[in-house]
Amino acid sequence: MELVGTKRAAEILDMHPVTLREKAAKDEIPAYKIGKKWKFDPLELEKYIKKDKDSPEQEMGHKENLCHVKLSRSEKEAKSGISRLRHPMVNGYAEVLGLTIKNKHCN
Repeated sequence: MELVGTKRAAEILDMHPVTLREKAAKDEIPAYKIGKKWKFDPLELEKYIKKDKDSPEQEMGHKENLCHVKLSRSEKEAKSGISRLRHPMVNGYAEVLGLTIKNKHCN
């Protein structure tokens, strides 16, 4: 079994090394901690990629997100890509934080 370091494993998974170490520490990615360094088995990383890719939950969530985006825009917004409405979450955060909201009038 040949193990690779964080830099090579991050390249295999196409993610930042810091993110990789965080996921390894949370047991989200198969890894071995040897001393202070993380080591990864390339074969296990390939299995991880395939498992994640074939996950029906991931595919379903992705489709739901696409549908949500398509249904939430008006025709004008879809053509221009610009929304003149403030995101509802912004109003929610502002309300919780006690901030005042200035409404812009667009003509």
